[in-house]
Amino acid sequence: MTTPGPYPPVHPEEPGAHTPAPVQPGWQPQQYPVSGPLPAQPYAAVPVPYPMLRTSGLCVAGMVVGILALLGFWIPFGDVLMGLLAIGLSWAGMTQAAKPGFTGRGMGIAGLICGILAIIPAIVVMALFFTAATAVTTCGAFC
Repeated sequence: MTTPGPYPPVHPEEPGAHTPAPVQPGWQPQQYPVSGPLPAQPYAAVPVPYPMLRTSGLCVAGMVVGILALLGFWIPFGDVLMGLLAIGLSWAGMTQAAKPGFTGRGMGIAGLICGILAIIPAIVVMALFFTAATAVTTCGAFC
């Protein structure tokens, strides 16, 4: 048994069962136009890739030499040369990193600081070296 719903049951045996529903006056079913392919949509502008920045090799070399000079402060002559080389390379690298298309200014600053900090104990060690060398030559082995 079926439960009665809000609509009357449709019996196919009845002659009026297949008649269309009455249409209100003035109402027309909307005709959708048959459309062809959609017009081409313009593509969004392709972004231009940002130019690749190059790290200044002089900055990297200055930082590496500055760190080596800082570690080798006990070498009398070599450390002063390495410190001066680190300062020169870092300075040139910072000048190069200031140009467009280059990076690495921070490494140049680090190399400059390491080079300066390496020269200070190197000068002290060289002074002690020359003092010890002159003491041995003037006094001999009996001082």
